[in-house]
Amino acid sequence: MSAESFLLVESYVITMSSGTAESADERAERNTDREALSDRIGAASEDARALAAVVDARTVRTNPELDEDAFFTTADGRTTIANRYDLERAVALEQKPHLREVERYWVNEPYAFVVVFHSEMENERKYYAVEPHLTPIELDLQEFLAGKLRAAIKYSDDEVVVRGDDADRAGVIERETERLLDRYDLYAGPVADTGESGLFDRLKTALGRDGPTEADEGTELEGIAARPEPAVLEADARMLTAYQVEKLLYRLKRDFIGYDRIDPIKHDVNVEDISCDGYDGPVFVYHSDHEQLISNIRHGEDELDEFVVKLAQRSGKGISKRQPQVDATLPDGSRAQLTLGREVSDHGTNYTIRQFKDVPYTPIDLINWHTFSLDEMVFLWLCIENRKSTLFAGGTASGKTTSLNAVSLFIPSNSKVVSIESTRELEIPQRNWIASVTRPSFTGDDSGAVDEFDLLEAALRQRPEYIVMGEIRGEEGRTLFQVMSTGHTSLTTFHADTVGEVIKRFTTDPINVSKTLFTALDVVSVQTQTRVEGQKVRRSKAITEINYYDSEHDEINVRDVFQWQAETDEYLRTGASATLDDIKFDRGWSDERLRTERQKRTLVLAYLIDRGINTYTEVAATIQAFINDPEAILALIADERLQESLEDLRMMESISIDTDPETEAIVPRPDPGPELAEQCTTVLEEGEELLGEYRGRSTSSVAEALPDAEQDPDSDPAASDPATATVEADGSGFADFEPAEPASTGDDGATDSDGSGGPEDGGVDPGAGR
Repeated sequence: MSAESFLLVESYVITMSSGTAESADERAERNTDREALSDRIGAASEDARALAAVVDARTVRTNPELDEDAFFTTADGRTTIANRYDLERAVALEQKPHLREVERYWVNEPYAFVVVFHSEMENERKYYAVEPHLTPIELDLQEFLAGKLRAAIKYSDDEVVVRGDDADRAGVIERETERLLDRYDLYAGPVADTGESGLFDRLKTALGRDGPTEADEGTELEGIAARPEPAVLEADARMLTAYQVEKLLYRLKRDFIGYDRIDPIKHDVNVEDISCDGYDGPVFVYHSDHEQLISNIRHGEDELDEFVVKLAQRSGKGISKRQPQVDATLPDGSRAQLTLGREVSDHGTNYTIRQFKDVPYTPIDLINWHTFSLDEMVFLWLCIENRKSTLFAGGTASGKTTSLNAVSLFIPSNSKVVSIESTRELEIPQRNWIASVTRPSFTGDDSGAVDEFDLLEAALRQRPEYIVMGEIRGEEGRTLFQVMSTGHTSLTTFHADTVGEVIKRFTTDPINVSKTLFTALDVVSVQTQTRVEGQKVRRSKAITEINYYDSEHDEINVRDVFQWQAETDEYLRTGASATLDDIKFDRGWSDERLRTERQKRTLVLAYLIDRGINTYTEVAATIQAFINDPEAILALIADERLQESLEDLRMMESISIDTDPETEAIVPRPDPGPELAEQCTTVLEEGEELLGEYRGRSTSSVAEALPDAEQDPDSDPAASDPATATVEADGSGFADFEPAEPASTGDDGATDSDGSGGPEDGGVDPGAGR
């Protein structure tokens, strides 16, 4: 309808309702008012659009598919302490138009979460740690309470302060904070008759009733970039709200017990490394999914000095201008390199922290990541279970220690293990495990120091069956090979990119292991960090056997068993396995029995992958129980009762696999790719005949299937294993191995082209790439 028609209709309605005709002047006046109103509405619409543009420019661009109400609500229905307002305050106003949210997740719910942004202006990703924002008054109050707490804790005779764990110390902070708030009349919170113990619990109850919500946020603003402070304004403004007190408690515990500004990053299981390169520089993180990222966290100059000194002290080390560099192990097991001042660093104080995984990765994770193939992992399982010394080589961050930790699950639970490290990194499930760590001297003349030589010498008196050395860096390698030659199975890591480089570095100064002694090592797995389809990944370049020393040609003979093909991202079997032949001979197995044993282990791993059984507890319990009684586990798999029995399996007293469920829940475990999933399905189908032999034989009590007595591994396979008469193929690809002559390496570690794995026929040149 046109404007003229609308006015005519309106005039007619007015005339009919009043009974008198509207005059021309009245109609003109009303028309003028309507035009003015239309102009005002148009101007208001323009202002609204301009205001919306301003709001958009000053608001973080979040993921539209994310349900923020659900994200900022805990599992029990409470509002989280850190919320959207804190995210807005964490991002600088000038940065907001250029940042687009990529990923968001909690690292310490409900207090801290992480957002990964993509900067469209800089074309890079950024890491933002978000914690509850404190107003200037709250910051002053935090500083005041922190000072009082330091004095109270310093002169406290409470045994918890000295010998308690973090939970005990957190209780002390809560108790002392409650006393201070009460003393200075700062908080009139819920009284103790709620039946709950401690200020922190009572605060949770209070927040469950009157926590910050959209409806009751205050109206205090700090410029156009600010949003309402999420605090409940009570009748008495001099008193703190429960929400404010919980924010203060979080900050106090973070600074006294945690890791200050980087505490959210320390809680992030996706972060592998944390580093700050100098004064006024940002903190960088290495993220497992997004690689190197710059964060929103910065230290001031004095604050950075104090923080590094604090890290050193908490590690039991001293750092000063006289000794400006320190290698330390933090209380949570993370490895730190600390530098103080400008004496040895032009940019000033800096630190690098290698994160320690509370819950290690498993062989299933390495297979799902395609770091190793299923066949390779079965090979390593047989080698380590049957006491073959193994070395993991590779460059920095190639995953050597991760692999060493994972394959330690293949060490039988009835074995005694001694580990030797300069910095604590290993986590082994066996309960009969002595974890030895080196100690520096407390004096300037190195007297009183305990190094790897001392620990190795002590280990020989501890009667271990396996010695696990975290990393060989120097002359201690010669001692380790002497230990290997005496019959002690050893597992370790080493920095080298090829097998030839491993041989060259070990057999020359400063390690200088004789070539005859070097052959005490059985297997070398070389790993690398590379890119596949643009993604940074870790791959096992080759698994190589060390066979024997050829004195006539002064060469060490090696044989490649597996090789990674970079072009197709596949693993190729490049030769027969002398190590498996040795195992077969030592165990008195026939060729058929060896194939069956490989198939059994392949079935177990394939079943775990296919059914999604991948937590550390589940995988460790299954592998250790299989080593103790293979028939019992195969029967549980055949009857589809394995998962329901895992709780019983983990109760084996000889292993310690009790992990924190909350920590396990946030470990980023990979899922199998389509090709691996199809391979596992095929393995299970091909193993159906073998599993049929065990179907219906699972016991009602897993404890009965796992007696304390050690199983006899060398029993006659023909008499004890019903599967040997029916299985002709193992489903893992080992059956088609053919004998191959070993390759020889000369002094430089190069491989002879003898048709047994040299570069001419697709094998590995151990000396290549040096």
